[in-house]
Amino acid sequence: MITTKESVGIDLGDSVSVSTTLSPDGDVKDVFDFPMNEEGYRAFAERVPKNARIGFEATGMAYPVYRRLRELGYEDITVAHPKELKWITRSKKKNDRVDSLKIAKLLMVGMLPESHLDRKGQIRRDLLVQRVRLGAEMSSIKVSVIGYLKREGVYGSLPPGSDSFSVLRRRAIRSLSFGDDRDLVIGMMMDRLEFFEKQCGPVEMRIRELGREDEYVKLLMTIPGIDYYLASLIVSYMGDPHRFPDFDHLASFLGIIPATRESGKIRRVGRMSKDGPSRARWALSIAVDTVMERNNVIHDYYIKAKGRTGSGRMAHVLTMKKLARMMYSMMLTKQGWKWEDEGLTRSKLSKLDSSRSDAAVVEEGGDAA
Repeated sequence: MITTKESVGIDLGDSVSVSTTLSPDGDVKDVFDFPMNEEGYRAFAERVPKNARIGFEATGMAYPVYRRLRELGYEDITVAHPKELKWITRSKKKNDRVDSLKIAKLLMVGMLPESHLDRKGQIRRDLLVQRVRLGAEMSSIKVSVIGYLKREGVYGSLPPGSDSFSVLRRRAIRSLSFGDDRDLVIGMMMDRLEFFEKQCGPVEMRIRELGREDEYVKLLMTIPGIDYYLASLIVSYMGDPHRFPDFDHLASFLGIIPATRESGKIRRVGRMSKDGPSRARWALSIAVDTVMERNNVIHDYYIKAKGRTGSGRMAHVLTMKKLARMMYSMMLTKQGWKWEDEGLTRSKLSKLDSSRSDAAVVEEGGDAA
């Protein structure tokens, strides 16, 4: 589609960006550099009309630039998907002015691959990712503590229990006395673990609060094996399901479709494309593992896919795709899981309404779930 407006391509830089303006006929009207500060934005606003179409790549600078241009009165802004844009614009000749011109040309003819830019979703994902990292830190410390105690031959002396870090066992670990620097080492490990657990408290409280306000999170919680945190993480990436024309577009966004290459009549289908957010695929992978343990239909699908493909890894990806399709349908229709355990869902929603974090429960003498 050819536009009747001027098209502006911006090659974003950390300190200086390059802008290229094309007339509706495709002629280069203006090319200039501008610094990424208020003076630069004022210069941009003086040279680029407010009704112009603007496009730039979804780099780390995209969010602040998008917000500032909107504040200046620009409404027609397209943020380009970086990976797809790379395949379209790659060439031997590369510099900032060439890139800004290519972006402007693609924008003018409606071929700029758009990326979803959602500030609210980004902030929410940042919170959830911090919780992922805290969990990884705590798991790493727990493994280190257990390994250390086993190496020193005292792990077997701890009170029996399925939870290696129950309150009773924590007290036993704290009470160990080697009479040398090992006391300092184990004390530091436990202090570090409890420090991260305390950090989890306010993060989990906020995640629960956001979950209570999100109908999509509560819908996914009707699936046995998916609690508020995993549901929140998946929803934060999917966003509004209506922004995808169909499931194939969502699957492509998540990177859970096979990469295909075509040449003439030959079509090669490869491994999972892995385009898009890796943490979203990680969350879906965890979801498949937990749901398969509780749902025979999903488990049987995985077994059949494994027999058909001869690969457990490929079967896992296909099951991720099936589960994602079912989640997408649930969010579109606003209907719960077909095999919902209503009692379990009520229990999970009750936990969502809890004002106390799992970390706080541990601190006060209970066991974390």
